[in-house]
Amino acid sequence: MGPFTNTRIIFSILIFACLGALMNSFLLKIAKRYKTINQVLKHKYLRWIIATSLAISLILIVANFYVYYGFDYQPDIYRRGSLNSNQVTLTFDDGPSREYTAQILDILKEKNVKATFFMVGSHVEKYPEIAARIVDEGHEVGNHTYHHVNVPTLTQSKLTAEIIGTNKIVRQVTGETPTYLRPPRGMYDARYRRLAHLIGQEIVLWTISGRDWKKSTSASNIIARIVNKSKGGEIILLHDSGALIASEGGDHNALIQALPKVIDGLREKGLEIVPLKDFIEEAKGEDITHFEFNLVE
Repeated sequence: MGPFTNTRIIFSILIFACLGALMNSFLLKIAKRYKTINQVLKHKYLRWIIATSLAISLILIVANFYVYYGFDYQPDIYRRGSLNSNQVTLTFDDGPSREYTAQILDILKEKNVKATFFMVGSHVEKYPEIAARIVDEGHEVGNHTYHHVNVPTLTQSKLTAEIIGTNKIVRQVTGETPTYLRPPRGMYDARYRRLAHLIGQEIVLWTISGRDWKKSTSASNIIARIVNKSKGGEIILLHDSGALIASEGGDHNALIQALPKVIDGLREKGLEIVPLKDFIEEAKGEDITHFEFNLVE
């Protein structure tokens, strides 16, 4: 672990500690104002547990906003398509997997749908025949790092190796170089954006997640979440491998059951499911030539 990574970890711990202290101070002020709450918060350890929980919740809310909306001018990141279209696109993360990707491909073929698979490099190396089939059947491929790592915690050299290594193995196995990038868990930083610009790949996130990685998610939950919420311009996130923490495995049988009905439901709403390449043509980002792209941190 390099000094840059250590610095980021220390900085993150300090931010968390400061948030915890602020929440504790906030709770003390609340306790002074309300007697009933004071009876609960007068216990020091309980108060710190509540303060810590509030700090974690705040971090998760901020992280969610960061992934879906960003904090600054980010025309180089695609989060959705055109709001004026009736088009949506399907994307699958964390594969390929021997157990689920083939079943998903069968369904897509039967329904005449083209999707985009954001593949993990080590999984491509492990299941080359599945990765090759994805491309052979006309689907697009994206880069999801080599080991499904958290981008912001990597050193520059490791980040570059994760991206370039995945491009290399995907090209070697399928004959195609990934057109798109998607960081695991949607967590990116300025270095990731600069690298994407330098190698000419588009960063694509999502607007709706099926949350199919959750063990408790049922097929009906996935259908309701995607079909009910979808409108034109949605980038839909699903998974053909992976779980909450693990990059591979997980139970995705609920998705296999839901996917045909998701496709039918979207079409019944008058939405057209199109490949990502056609989809983002309607939502081209603004000019970013004025950005200063420098790989030196």
